[in-house]
Amino acid sequence: MKKILLIIALATMTVVANAQNKTTSAKTAQEMVYYYTDFNIVRMRDTARKKDVYVPYIGNDTDGEMTPFKDDNGNIVCFDIPVWGFNYITSLGWELCWHDDNYNAIQRWLIKKKVTKLQFDKLTKDKIGTSNTLERIPSAVEELQRMVK
Repeated sequence: MKKILLIIALATMTVVANAQNKTTSAKTAQEMVYYYTDFNIVRMRDTARKKDVYVPYIGNDTDGEMTPFKDDNGNIVCFDIPVWGFNYITSLGWELCWHDDNYNAIQRWLIKKKVTKLQFDKLTKDKIGTSNTLERIPSAVEELQRMVK
């Protein structure tokens, strides 16, 4: 019985020692960053159904314009009420983060989505400009103060 226990103890010690000697190569998670773009819901007329619908628009990365969301068949996605458009955009992984209402209940939102640093660099590589000839534009408050003097 003592021999069996000794063998089990030695086997256990061997397994433990082996496990401790192995270096685990932990996979490093990719750095995640937020990517921001514009979003709004536009009220439109669906002429086939003869009713008003709400279409989610998102800022595109080519010319700064906004384009409607489309399904896999190229049809524009639309909803009977605006909140369904918000549910749709958040189901795609976007987060609503800032609202510019300009006295309008539904106008323009800033949305963000976590992407890898590599994806972010690919999305923004042509968006950064540089210049040595920039001049500061006074704020509205500064202009008002200048006019009052």
